[in-house]
Amino acid sequence: MKREEKKEIEKEKEEKEESSNDEDEEDDYFTVSNKFNKTSKNIIKPLDPKTLHSVLSTLPDTHPEEKTKLIESYYKTQDSIINYPFNKMYNDLKLNYSLLINGVGDKSKVLKKFVDNFCVDGPAIFFKGYLPTLSIRDLLFRITFSIFGMDKGFGSPITHCNFIKSIFESNSIDKLKFLGGKYSYIPENLYIVVLNIDGPSLRNTTSQTALALLSSIPQIHLIATIETYSPTLLWDSNLFEQFYWVKHTLTTYLPYKKELTYQKSLINQNQKGSSSLDPDGVLTVLQSLTPNTTNIFTELLEHLIKKKIKKIEFKELFEICKEGFLVSSELGLKNQLREFLDHKIIVKKIIGDTEYLLVPLEFSTMQIILDKLVSFEEKE
Repeated sequence: MKREEKKEIEKEKEEKEESSNDEDEEDDYFTVSNKFNKTSKNIIKPLDPKTLHSVLSTLPDTHPEEKTKLIESYYKTQDSIINYPFNKMYNDLKLNYSLLINGVGDKSKVLKKFVDNFCVDGPAIFFKGYLPTLSIRDLLFRITFSIFGMDKGFGSPITHCNFIKSIFESNSIDKLKFLGGKYSYIPENLYIVVLNIDGPSLRNTTSQTALALLSSIPQIHLIATIETYSPTLLWDSNLFEQFYWVKHTLTTYLPYKKELTYQKSLINQNQKGSSSLDPDGVLTVLQSLTPNTTNIFTELLEHLIKKKIKKIEFKELFEICKEGFLVSSELGLKNQLREFLDHKIIVKKIIGDTEYLLVPLEFSTMQIILDKLVSFEEKE
């Protein structure tokens, strides 16, 4: 009987391994299908991130004095202080309008100056909509995690928005604590700055509906830049009214260096169509995430390098992160890892009944990424 039981157990293990291999083959099929194919119309090799960054950094800075004067004119003019563009923008925000900023040139620096000098009565969240790696879920998670201290997951962005709205409407610390919030604070004002509301990952109905819902919360003040779309193309009349937009023009003529850099795919692809994770691509993802999520990945890399292994049990990583006060629940850790799983930076494997997390990087590459993360922290 014991021999028969052993045979049955071994047979079950083999079946599970075969099923996992089948799943891997399915994943490989879609990975190969999405690979870069060269045709007669697509014969130019794409620039790698380092080369692209090098080319952009060598572009001459034309008319620097004129650009500086133009930007200063938005808050330093000869007119009455009431007529400063920044004052008008702030007044519109306090009248519960959302600001839609257009104009030629990168507007991130000028908006940072506006927020730092005017929007001082509440926290501010800057969201890089031009990053193809980000989604509306990332913005919503940053709000609940950074503002309320929550790491819970939600079924849909709209459900998540309604949850945020209920917290602000109740204005109850007791309710916040009951729902799992770590902070005893609900801000009276929250400023959300979306750089490129027409970014690649936000050009969908769900994202725009969620942003409109956020803007309808009285405590939330939305500021968004738009670069490529006419509002009539991005929103219908109902959604446009829900945003309650007021347009402002902040032309800077500054180059779109960041936006152009991030247009490069995270996965380097050669002429044969093979793909491999690139350190710069991984760092691109990390720069778009919350500090807490980055710290989790740092802990993971340190553990793998120290143990000379490439995979770790999910539960073991959870214990490491829990001891470091990075997460409080397994669900919270899964939410934090979602971005890495989406970009194949971390691959989930099920062996038997155990869930493993695999990092498909060479140890030398892991060390390069870890060193850069440490240098970023030291600079900050």
